[in-house]
Amino acid sequence: MAEKKIVYVLSCDPKKDVEKVSEVLAQTLTALSFGYECELFFMGECVTLAKKGGAAGLKASTFESIEMMLENYMEMEGKVFVCHPASDARGLHEPDCLPGLKFVNASKLVESGVNAAALFTF
Repeated sequence: MAEKKIVYVLSCDPKKDVEKVSEVLAQTLTALSFGYECELFFMGECVTLAKKGGAAGLKASTFESIEMMLENYMEMEGKVFVCHPASDARGLHEPDCLPGLKFVNASKLVESGVNAAALFTF
């Protein structure tokens, strides 16, 4: 087990839950700055954040924009995984998405979860 790995699972609608998504991204950035390995999974409606421009205009009042936080997360080598079935259900495909994301199935989340020090779902 990776003692310093944290897995975050986001399935909420980012347009309806801007503050929640911002809070999670703030947590991931903090964890990365403390030296933790982070994996962020977009599931359900949250896969829309994977699309180029999908986070445009999304900003909670007390945080940086979601677009900026996601960019910073990826620059800090945080990993983002996109639920392939959820993206398919929304007609979202890899060429339409931000570079550096990985499309995965349930087995990746199971593997990551059992090998993490902590797993949080939102």
